[in-house]
Amino acid sequence: MREERKSGWGQKGFTLIEILVVIGLISLLMVFLMPMLSSGQEAAKISQCKIIIQTAVSSAKEYMGQRRFGDYPPDDFKDPLKTFQVPADSVNPGIESFVAFLHRPDSRAEGFGDKDEWFCNTDKDKAEAPIGKLDRMEKVELKDPWGNPMAYFHHRHYGQDQTYRMGGDPDVPEGEEQTVQAWRTKEGRWLNARSFQLFSAGPDGVFNTSDDIGNFTTPDQENG
Repeated sequence: MREERKSGWGQKGFTLIEILVVIGLISLLMVFLMPMLSSGQEAAKISQCKIIIQTAVSSAKEYMGQRRFGDYPPDDFKDPLKTFQVPADSVNPGIESFVAFLHRPDSRAEGFGDKDEWFCNTDKDKAEAPIGKLDRMEKVELKDPWGNPMAYFHHRHYGQDQTYRMGGDPDVPEGEEQTVQAWRTKEGRWLNARSFQLFSAGPDGVFNTSDDIGNFTTPDQENG
């Protein structure tokens, strides 16, 4: 008897079906995995944001502990000692002042000037000379992992709104300006009433919403 040979078309067709089945399984698997991967990436950004804030808070406490200052960094570029001069402006004022004063040349605070990846300059402004230990003319802001500047309020100025220019997160148009307020409790009391508020707009890129991340717990987070 002659051995019947299988058609090449049959072999190719069977192989193609196998490929299609594998592609279908991979696609189905990705449908389930993508939300998990995205959630994991977001969680990593939130953790990194908290690390940046904790580092900055430690530097601010170190600054305040120096007898010559005896206070937290200002949010308006006004130096009570009148020895450190950086011109103020109306966009990103609090956080730019915070970063600049933490790196003033006569401070023993370590700061974080070597963390270039933590800085941005969304309003593209400059000082008239290199700024202290930062050794750069750009009036940089402390940046969160979503590419936006953080906000900083000294307790003396909690009642004064600030304007911040966002940094181009995919969900927030680059250059969009937001009016930012210091946080209060639902009863109207200031959070961190005797110190300062340092916070990120969080994953949604919008300040003063429940996902803000700061050196405090927002009222919504407390109830959640």
